[in-house]
Amino acid sequence: YERIGGTGFNENRPAYRFTIEGKSPSELVSQREVDDQLDAINVVPNPYYGYSQYEVNQFTTTVKVTNLPARCDVTIFSIDGKFIRKYRRDERGASQEQRPNPGIRTAQITPALEWDLKNHKGIPVASGVYLIHIDAGELGERVIKWFGVNRQFDPSGL
Repeated sequence: YERIGGTGFNENRPAYRFTIEGKSPSELVSQREVDDQLDAINVVPNPYYGYSQYEVNQFTTTVKVTNLPARCDVTIFSIDGKFIRKYRRDERGASQEQRPNPGIRTAQITPALEWDLKNHKGIPVASGVYLIHIDAGELGERVIKWFGVNRQFDPSGL
């Protein structure tokens, strides 16, 4: 990097120019790299005790499955194997070319999925242990155990 500017430039605050040459993303080539990527997938908070930092008010319940690949299926089951919910992720970068000053060519992929603690019919799930199965296609599969205690329904805001 190099420092740029002079007197009066950038309101006399430091400014720098960075260049990145000869660098590009690389494919995962070894099984160890793939396993490390699968091991990085997690669910937070775990355990969930009726509150998480992701919730915006008293009526929302939110946990996140983090570090997901762009394409995968996330299926949630109860501990006795009953189907709860399925998410199909196929996130590709959206073009930023239409913006007046695009800093990047494509929008970044969000590596997390938000689960609102509801089943496929929109009914809140009971407190307990759940299995979250991630099928990342050719990368492999991962199963995470999640424990949550839901808070009692609060009708005071109704």
